Amino acid sequence: MKELHFVKTMIFITGLTLSVNAVAEIYTWTDINGKVHFSDKLIANENFTIIKLEKNNNIANPFIKDSQWQRDYEQSKAEKAKQAEEQAKRAKKNKAYCDQVKRRLATINYGGRIYVMSPEGERNFQSEAQLTKKKKKLTKAHQKNCK
Repeated sequence: MKELHFVKTMIFITGLTLSVNAVAEIYTWTDINGKVHFSDKLIANENFTIIKLEKNNNIANPFIKDSQWQRDYEQSKAEKAKQAEEQAKRAKKNKAYCDQVKRRLATINYGGRIYVMSPEGERNFQSEAQLTKKKKKLTKAHQKNCK
């Protein structure tokens, strides 16, 4: 009997503790890296927003569709997707540049007579000094941008 009374008391205390936490304020802020944080504790030196919890009487759907935390989450998700897309574009552009540098280096290393077409359509063959200078420039560009 004492054990049953103890269990009932523990359930009551747990329920009381959880109900106190349910009315706590929730703070949200975005750090300098663009990451959105949520906390029940106020952080000093941060520009924060207090999330006001709305009562939801619909037990079949536990989420309120237009709640503030949902909007913050969706905004954060959209920003991350945009950043990932921009990073993918930069990576694709960098890969194309690196491939072009590699092809030019391979052409110079392969040897033979290399020429540049003039606007008049004449072939201007490159000297060894010009090729060596171009090879140094391309090698430096490859080392700097293509790791």
